[in-house]
Amino acid sequence: MDNMAIICVDDERMILDGLKSALREAIGEQYLIELAEDGEECLTLVDELLDDGYEIPLVIADYIMPGMKGDELLVAMHKRIPKTLKILLTGQANLEGVIKTVNRANLYRYISKPWQPQDLDLTVNTAIQSYLQDKKLAQKTQELEVINEELETLNKAYSRFVPRQFLSLLGKSSIQEIELGSETQREMTVLFADIRGFTSLSEKMTVQDNFRFINGYLGRMQPVINAHNGFIDKYIGDAIMALFPHSADDAVQAAISMFNTLEEYNQTRQRPERPAFKIGIGINTGMLMLGTVGGEERMEGTVIADAVNLTARIEGLTKTYGCKLLISEETRSQLKSTQDYLIRKVDHVTVKGKTLPVTVYEVFNADEPEQKALKQKTLPIFEQGLEHFHHEAFNEALDDFKQVLQIHAQDPVAKMYLEHCQQVLHLTSIQTPTLLIVDDVPDNIRMLFTGLEAAGYHLLIAEDGETALQIAEVEQPTLILLDVMMPGMDGMETCEKLKENPKTQHIPIIFMTALNDMRNKLQAFQSGAVDYITKPLQYEEVLARVNTHVVMQRMYRQLLNKNKELEINNLHLKDKIHAQVNANLPNPAQCGS
Repeated sequence: MDNMAIICVDDERMILDGLKSALREAIGEQYLIELAEDGEECLTLVDELLDDGYEIPLVIADYIMPGMKGDELLVAMHKRIPKTLKILLTGQANLEGVIKTVNRANLYRYISKPWQPQDLDLTVNTAIQSYLQDKKLAQKTQELEVINEELETLNKAYSRFVPRQFLSLLGKSSIQEIELGSETQREMTVLFADIRGFTSLSEKMTVQDNFRFINGYLGRMQPVINAHNGFIDKYIGDAIMALFPHSADDAVQAAISMFNTLEEYNQTRQRPERPAFKIGIGINTGMLMLGTVGGEERMEGTVIADAVNLTARIEGLTKTYGCKLLISEETRSQLKSTQDYLIRKVDHVTVKGKTLPVTVYEVFNADEPEQKALKQKTLPIFEQGLEHFHHEAFNEALDDFKQVLQIHAQDPVAKMYLEHCQQVLHLTSIQTPTLLIVDDVPDNIRMLFTGLEAAGYHLLIAEDGETALQIAEVEQPTLILLDVMMPGMDGMETCEKLKENPKTQHIPIIFMTALNDMRNKLQAFQSGAVDYITKPLQYEEVLARVNTHVVMQRMYRQLLNKNKELEINNLHLKDKIHAQVNANLPNPAQCGS
């Protein structure tokens, strides 16, 4: 265990000595216990301990002290060491001071003087365990992120083997020199081009017309590719697979020229039997392996490369996003100057057949002049929307893409993201937190209902334990305020039954009780409650505690979702990571307030 220190702050030396003695009995000798008699001394002590390499899991501070009060001290410390848990120890704290410390210093607990040894023991040990669990979770999350980054880097470093110009790339001067098993490896850029709606076009043609159409199109594209230092590796029906051994710029410039050539070709196809048509192009850069396969009597050159498959997937995405030309991050990073092109990021996706996400960009140099101008005009807002979307700020992204579409109503990518934002917000919008109040005293119910409803909570009411069990299972409230003393099934039994039910055991429960002795408090926590409020109820305290536990519950759910996101990219470690995360995640519904 790292060096750890607990700080106690009180202006009465006798109290400090008694507190240190009680802590030693509660936690033993494994922690350094430091004492301070006022706020300034405490802050100085904090700086010294941090400089000496100590962690400070817990601070226990008196409220009434000369100079800086306890709540002011804890707020100041929270700014320096926000992960440290804070306990306010006093018999004279007013409600305003407690609420201030809860809201501004993330107060862990409030203990009255004189403290009960069992209460202090339970509170301190629970606090330390909570701190250590949070620390362990943070370390695991960091490890997951590091593993995720290393795995992405490792996979990108793996060679993406793609074919190359046959004779020259294999180092052969003539076809007679080619032997079975000849192979070479080199980084190149791959281009896939595909005719949109070719099946529908071909159905209206005779066989002879189909061949004329294909050859007319391919015959115009081959010189363009050759003129940009590329060559066609193969024709796949109406699709072209071309390789560019020298630079990514050759491939992107060839693609732009192919669209310009197609525009000219379409000018000659203005009759019903010769309709104009469109193509989509995808480009990717990676390591390729070119070689010969087959037998001694029949062999052919082929490319064995993951980069080729990815290029085909990127070309397929042009249909999804309504773009003419998409390139990968690898290609974009190798362009000599991105300023020579009109480029915008389109998405960061996992394409079919891939496990790692791929960033794709649109190059829109070949768009119609009006479309090109509108995309340039909206580019800053579009990029901001994309950034918001991928950082899960869906409301902000929604506004951004609405602005884009107000200027450029026909932007297909912005339309797609607008729909995505609307769908995500619909599916993930946080519902108004629901509280279940369980109490058999109408006056208590009225007071809580009036105040908490005004605070924005949706409320459910149960006047006995049996009803509470039924409502909780069906309605799944965010939090339950549960009275202890009720006729029939009392609060303790109700709490135990809620925790036994898998459908309700995750719901945090706050007890409302007039019982203030240690035995009842221990029983409350042992039965599964996260907090307790002593009657007569003070609305401000109730609201502060409710707000704190609602926020904790939301953070817990968000943390679970974040760890699930990490697992997505670490597919090889999925089962192991899942088990580790589940084993180490703290559950606020099982921790004291």
